[in-house]
Amino acid sequence: MIVRMWEATVVPGQYDAAVEWVRHDLVKRALFTAGCMAAEILVHEGTPESVVLLTRWDVAPVFEEGPPDDLFVRARAQHFQTLRPEIT
Repeated sequence: MIVRMWEATVVPGQYDAAVEWVRHDLVKRALFTAGCMAAEILVHEGTPESVVLLTRWDVAPVFEEGPPDDLFVRARAQHFQTLRPEIT
């Protein structure tokens, strides 16, 4: 399984609009992309405010965000391969 972590710092004063965009646009696009198995939104309401979207994939994701510039100061994505823990 591949876990894709998309994280973005929110423009000050745009927290509600940024979370709404992630919830109703980004998550919807991810879940309707072949290979996406699940999505989870994490938020940080401190300073600076930020949003993280974790998506789980059974294939390498071919998915682009294109976040609105007026909602996010910085956004980036990383892909992580899951490993089984070894317990001895």
